[in-house]
Amino acid sequence: MPRLHAAHPLWQYVRTYYCIRVLPLQAQTRDLPRTVSPPSKQQPRYRVVADKLIAGILAGRFPKGSILPGETEVAQQFGISRHTARDAMRVLEQAGMITRRRRVGSMVISDELPMRYNQRIQSINDLLQYSNASRLKVFESLEAVLVDGTAALLRLKPGAICMLLKCIRYQRHDNRPFAYSEIYFPTAGAAQRTRMLDPDFATLALLRKVDTPRLGSIEQTLSAESASRKLALLLKLKTGAATLRSNRLYVDTAGKPVAAATTWHAGDLFSYTTTLTKS
Repeated sequence: MPRLHAAHPLWQYVRTYYCIRVLPLQAQTRDLPRTVSPPSKQQPRYRVVADKLIAGILAGRFPKGSILPGETEVAQQFGISRHTARDAMRVLEQAGMITRRRRVGSMVISDELPMRYNQRIQSINDLLQYSNASRLKVFESLEAVLVDGTAALLRLKPGAICMLLKCIRYQRHDNRPFAYSEIYFPTAGAAQRTRMLDPDFATLALLRKVDTPRLGSIEQTLSAESASRKLALLLKLKTGAATLRSNRLYVDTAGKPVAAATTWHAGDLFSYTTTLTKS
């Protein structure tokens, strides 16, 4: 496969505002907790509920061909809003585990883990929930000297030193890697960079920088690229396999860039959905 050159002189702004067997209701809902704990900072309610429903399907409590409890029933059982229950059901639908039909309900069509990770984007929160719906493993944290392109994005001078995190991302219920990221972010000084050589400390620092209340915008460019030999080894692909490359610039509410990330997604394990609204 020929290599697709993805470099582009302009950053493209992406606005992310982006015969049936029915189990008796009592048998369906008895396995659901009566409430769901308040979400942690990293885990929204709809994702907690979706994970519990997925676990129920994988455990055989909701076999293929059965109908899951409806949105109203799930909302009552978990102590959440119907809107949150609908978002949880959407996660299962996008994973290919259920199909939703009017007047029928949500029918289980697969009791296996999804083969692909689908990221659906409608808002900045959705973009950041990508981190919560998957597992990130930082395997290297190091100091890096910025070259012209990355320095310009972060509004720093070429030759400036910042932190570079190298990461692999996995689905929550799957050990296959589906994305590799290189994330650059500036730090206050040499002392702080020394502390951030610890990958765990650096990860926490990065999460604080890209926390939703601190972000004003995310600029993103998507492009197709063939996997290099190094990338193929990291993602367990064949050299030259198709990948989706994303370049993201995270900007705080004051308009200052706080991080720049380049991520390569395995083409056979990842899909990307956006919803665009008329302004």
